[in-house]
Amino acid sequence: MTVAPDAGDLPFALTLFVSGASGLSARAIDDVRLLCDVHLEAQVCLAVVDIHADPAAALSRGVSVAPTLVRTRPLPLRRIVGDLSQTERVLAMLMLPVDGDLDGAKA
Repeated sequence: MTVAPDAGDLPFALTLFVSGASGLSARAIDDVRLLCDVHLEAQVCLAVVDIHADPAAALSRGVSVAPTLVRTRPLPLRRIVGDLSQTERVLAMLMLPVDGDLDGAKA
């Protein structure tokens, strides 16, 4: 699991649930890290959870399929399941800012 320093002070919190060390998991991690770097300007706490290593974490969040990306902050909770390579679609589904428009997303 990866957690940014001072995560409580960051406006965005995402948890990515993956399934082991598969190619699909690696691609999902790369897609989400790129999304965070480009669109959230490192204003995000990103946790990566392997559902095989920590099934309780997945069950407590109602996650049964990987990859699943969950936005926990700001509320309301939002999630997207499956292919995370279409950045614009992922941003829209999770109601995250496009092109680093962080002011519009915080409102």
